[in-house]
Amino acid sequence: MRRVLVLPSFNEERSLPPLLHRVEDLGVVDRVLVVDDGSKDRTAEVATTSLDHLPVQVLRHDTNHGLGTAMRTAFAALAAGPLDDDDAVIVMDADNTHDPALIPQMCQALQGADVVVASRYCPGGREFGLAWHRRILSRGASALLRIARPVPGVRDYSCGYRAYRLGIIRRALTGGAESLITTDGFACMAEILLRLHRLGARCTEVPLALHYERKEGPSKMKVAKTIRGYAAILRAVPPSRDQR
Repeated sequence: MRRVLVLPSFNEERSLPPLLHRVEDLGVVDRVLVVDDGSKDRTAEVATTSLDHLPVQVLRHDTNHGLGTAMRTAFAALAAGPLDDDDAVIVMDADNTHDPALIPQMCQALQGADVVVASRYCPGGREFGLAWHRRILSRGASALLRIARPVPGVRDYSCGYRAYRLGIIRRALTGGAESLITTDGFACMAEILLRLHRLGARCTEVPLALHYERKEGPSKMKVAKTIRGYAAILRAVPPSRDQR
């Protein structure tokens, strides 16, 4: 199983170097794909100069479109490439709040699943340094979605730290990248999970300790836009057959 790390990035020139250095020191992935979503700083430059031995590819958007568009770009590029269906695509935030040391455990769990979520809400999961309104939004959204669109084995619908088997991504992209991700904002992570579940993806979780105090700079999440995104997802993604 080859491992590709995907880092959707927007103005992360300060966070990327320490994260990439740690990834390379740990030796947990085979290559890195950075999607620079219209950054105004040196994100693309530091992405290409921070690694000594680990291959890195940077895909750039001229303007900032949002996380959903960055994910569409990454998935489309990897699905069209030479990787095998059983290879792992690991997606994590580029702001250094996720620990890459968790990648081996996630890939081990991927042996019996198609999607592995690094979860704050499963036993052993924790979160540090998250503002109260972000905590309420994340927990509230996950609780609502668990009721309205349950995905067996998953409690954390919004965390961006995940491992995917490339084959399930390829299946989901048969109608184009827009058939998997229709929202551009942070709510796209819940949409990806729900749409893959409808395709029959086997999903599971491993516990995550989220260290938000490590983040450089303010959050890029727009709360009102994210709430609207979750509402749009519930309208766009119907319940799976076993939930009707």
